[in-house]
Amino acid sequence: MHGGASVDPSSAAAAGAIAGSSNSKSTTESTPASGKPDADEEAMRDDDEGDDSDTDGVATSLGMLKVDADKGKSMYIGQEHWHTILADISEVKTYFTNHKKELEKSYEKVMLSKPTSAREGPTFLLGAAPASEVELRAELPPKSAVLTLCSRYFNSMDNAVNIIHSPTFQQQLRAHWQDPSKTPIMWLGLLYSILTLAMLSYHKVGDEPPEWKGRTLELASEYRLRTVQCLIAGDYTKPGEYTVETMLLYVFGEYSARWDADLGLWLIVSLLTRVAFRMGYHRDAKWFPSLTPFQAEMRRRTWALVRMADVVFSHQVSLPSMIYGHDCDTQLPNNIFDEEFGPDTKVLPPSRPKTEPTPIAYMIAKSKLCIEMGDILQATNRVGRQVPYDEILRFDARLREINQELPPHLKVAPLESSHDPVTLIIARFNVNILYLKITCLLHKKYVPRARQNPRYAYSRRVAVEAALETLRHLVTLNRESQADGRLRSLRWFVNSIATKDFLLPAMLVALDLHHDRVAEASNDRRRSDTALFWTAEQRNEMIRNLETTRQIWGTLADGSMEAYKAAKVLDIMLEKIKSPNAAETEALKTESFSSFDNSPEMQPEHNAAVTLGMLSGGMTPNTAAAIESTLQAPGGFGGMDFGVSLSMTGIGMGANFGGGDIGMTNAASPFSMFTNLEAGGDFPANFDWNAFESFTQNANWG
Repeated sequence: MHGGASVDPSSAAAAGAIAGSSNSKSTTESTPASGKPDADEEAMRDDDEGDDSDTDGVATSLGMLKVDADKGKSMYIGQEHWHTILADISEVKTYFTNHKKELEKSYEKVMLSKPTSAREGPTFLLGAAPASEVELRAELPPKSAVLTLCSRYFNSMDNAVNIIHSPTFQQQLRAHWQDPSKTPIMWLGLLYSILTLAMLSYHKVGDEPPEWKGRTLELASEYRLRTVQCLIAGDYTKPGEYTVETMLLYVFGEYSARWDADLGLWLIVSLLTRVAFRMGYHRDAKWFPSLTPFQAEMRRRTWALVRMADVVFSHQVSLPSMIYGHDCDTQLPNNIFDEEFGPDTKVLPPSRPKTEPTPIAYMIAKSKLCIEMGDILQATNRVGRQVPYDEILRFDARLREINQELPPHLKVAPLESSHDPVTLIIARFNVNILYLKITCLLHKKYVPRARQNPRYAYSRRVAVEAALETLRHLVTLNRESQADGRLRSLRWFVNSIATKDFLLPAMLVALDLHHDRVAEASNDRRRSDTALFWTAEQRNEMIRNLETTRQIWGTLADGSMEAYKAAKVLDIMLEKIKSPNAAETEALKTESFSSFDNSPEMQPEHNAAVTLGMLSGGMTPNTAAAIESTLQAPGGFGGMDFGVSLSMTGIGMGANFGGGDIGMTNAASPFSMFTNLEAGGDFPANFDWNAFESFTQNANWG
């Protein structure tokens, strides 16, 4: 239900031809793709001098480069951080600059709440003392412990679990016990990585057996070290069987233990991606008869997870991903059960209908969305000629098609009417949260431009609708995880994802409301008319959800820097939404929302303060991995952010132009990061680079 006339994609596309690039500069340094613009680009810039000069400039990718000549350092970060959505709000830019001591104390408090392993760099990068194959075989825990931990791992229905064929692994494990000396060292590394993830799962959920009580982190750290030693002993630079899979599970173990996806993990993912390329995972096995049908299918599963890891980790640090669609042709996995094929299979069984629930169906759905997300980010962040708005609409149509084609068992439904297992409900909303998040990323740059050009009204509507629906997820999840709620056993999970999954949506909604209130106070009739885009009822719902979100984040502030900063930002924004002033109205007339101005205050020498406060949390911090490691107790759709929500219910968010188990038990999985894609937004035009640099070197933000 819409508050007024709505704008559909076709009408948005037909609104007019797309102009070219706008000529804006980075506040530090940005360079064009070539030294001299071509004639087409110059012509487009000439065209941009007219009324529609803002048409596509918002799609230009600039990024930021910090150069410290004295120290010989340079640091580049892309434009994908959520906090820059609020770059024009002076109070937000200056708050953390004026409260540095408060921020430092909060940071210290948060760090004290983290395990030692969360403050160290990845073992793989820092180096590990070499270990002999004899030592690595001897240091495995007793057989009973190995079986318990492997059961914990395989009972999670998770993307990462799917890259290991359970029946085959069980056979290999039995063979290992019969003669450990014949076990390949890289397979032993795979086993250690499984033990790591299972032990981290026990720690996150808190349901470890008595013999491991209070020792799960220590044991996970030991197994993680052994994983790295196996990778070194097996020489991962000359990759063989199990190398890519072991590196993948190792990365997830680091991510879970460190509660962060930082630059170090991105570097490791880049390395494992190259290893996968070297082994030909990017080419579909149908072209190579030397690969068996079993190998072909397992390589498809592994490559799907490699692509997701590439998209996720690159997005989280706002740097380019490494895999491009034109470089690979590996098909998505088939929708089949592990029991239907094995190493001796001569011909794979036909893929089951996509409507049939299987453990792999979730991975297939997530893969399609992540691949589309990667294509969108590569297109919208590319240097040089920017993306025409028509292409944005084509991406939108493709994204909607993927969502519509999801199998029925993975589509959202009202929570109240569902009697399905909690894990299946979680899977549905997990997929939906990812879809909504990609929608926000695709359209966010055009939300402010819709105020000057009705051509972009569609983008404003769908982005804010998606953002609001995502906040409804949080409100529902928080409510249902209370003591009397259906998801009460998952309260730990709610706390771990409550900030990072909802940063970009909250800021999109907050800023749109802020500009509405400022426009209402404006004497400019054209601008004041844009304040009528939403009905009063719709705006009231937005404010209510923002207030609930702020309250939730406030309760988590002592254990999360991200929650601390996000709560402060929403405090500022809610106050401004409720009482805009004339000075802000005047300032808004000249401020640029999503491109960098040439005004003096935006120049490098005036690169003052948006703050470490905003930036240090922009990298999907530690709240993420807390749960990533946890969905892995017996059963469960591991890897699913419990982004539980009602379906698209409640007040419709249409534009107002009228003026006015699979049934398993709750599992703790280390891999749910693949729905936690928060980073969105552009990089701020001015912020405290020194503070940012010192914090990025730490890379543990809570």
